[in-house]
Amino acid sequence: MSEAISFFASRQKLLVIAATVYVILLLLSHWQLDSTHVWVIAAVFSVLMNFTYITEAVSLRSFFKAEVIVSTILILASVLGLILSPLLIIAAIFGHGVWDLQKHFGKGVPFFFWYTCSCFLVDTAYSATLLLYYYKFVLQVS
Repeated sequence: MSEAISFFASRQKLLVIAATVYVILLLLSHWQLDSTHVWVIAAVFSVLMNFTYITEAVSLRSFFKAEVIVSTILILASVLGLILSPLLIIAAIFGHGVWDLQKHFGKGVPFFFWYTCSCFLVDTAYSATLLLYYYKFVLQVS
């Protein structure tokens, strides 16, 4: 991390608790909802998680351009996924996970190793789950 004050560095425990509760509730909610709601929740999840690194870039005063470009692409894919195809939402969530891994190769704002690795695992598992959901429920209905 840089010498600048990191927004999340002083809030690591809160970040772990909030992320854990959110992911558990997110996955549990899908069992109870209609297909349309699943995609809206997934898109909102994708949009919200992209603001994490922008917030950190602003706090550190570095990597702002890279974070905004990647986040904008992923947010646009998520929003367009609600209109065009849920596959765009799935790709955006997976893409965010790939961006998490890139943090360890010097791309974008540096972040906690445990967080980016955990986020990659959550994003990969969630996008795989959504892909299975898509093929099981969306394509069978069509």
